[in-house]
Amino acid sequence: MCAIMTICSGLWESFVGYDFRAYLPWEKFLSQDRRFGAIQKCLLVFLSYIIILNTVVPISLYVSVEFIRLLQSKWIDWDIKMFDETNNVSAQARTTTLNEELGQIEYIFSDKTGTLTQVIRIKIDEEFLKTLCFIFR
Repeated sequence: MCAIMTICSGLWESFVGYDFRAYLPWEKFLSQDRRFGAIQKCLLVFLSYIIILNTVVPISLYVSVEFIRLLQSKWIDWDIKMFDETNNVSAQARTTTLNEELGQIEYIFSDKTGTLTQVIRIKIDEEFLKTLCFIFR
């Protein structure tokens, strides 16, 4: 994009912009020759466009990725194979990063019957332990 805009600027500067020097004079460090001055100005314009347009790509990439995440979460919502007939509920993706989080799952723990088990860890404080010791004496 910077190269296209620089080429257009160079063409305009060499054919049309040179005549506007009476109103907007070129800087002192640019050559007064029509072609060489236009080439010098093109190089400066190219660097300026790089500075100006360096935020365009990350913003458009961020918008594109978020749009893709939204479509993928809608596909999860519309998937017929993810419908639970016992509760009459379909899958609901409540966040757009759900598919990325599902990709991080490595292990699913189940018992001998194949049902999922739940590991519950209880934080036991000292007062609770004293109460249990008193009860079971």
